[in-house]
Amino acid sequence: MSGIEFEFDPSCLPEIMRSEQVRGALRERAEEIVPRARALARAEISEDFADSITVSEEIRPRGRPTAAVVADRPDAEAHEYGDTGTERRRILGRAAYTREG
Repeated sequence: MSGIEFEFDPSCLPEIMRSEQVRGALRERAEEIVPRARALARAEISEDFADSITVSEEIRPRGRPTAAVVADRPDAEAHEYGDTGTERRRILGRAAYTREG
C-alpha cells in the first residue's frame, strides 16, 4: 500500500452531483439514446414523431440532476405504453436498453 488514506465526505455529494462533469455524463448518455429512438420512431410511427424526440435536462427539487430522452407530443405516452386505440411500441424504452457495439 502507498500509505495514502482517503475518507469520503458524504456532505460533498450534492456538490458532486451538480458538477458539470456529472451533468455532462448524464447528457452524453441521453444523447446516445436519441438516434436509436428516432430511427425506431421513423420505422414504426412517423417522421414527425421522430422529430419530437429530444433530451430534457432538469435539476430535481433535492438537487439531483437528470437527463431524459423524451418525445414531446400529446400521443407519446400512448405510443410508449399503448392504450385502447394505439399499439404499445416502447420506442424510448427499447432505445434506452439497446446498446451498439
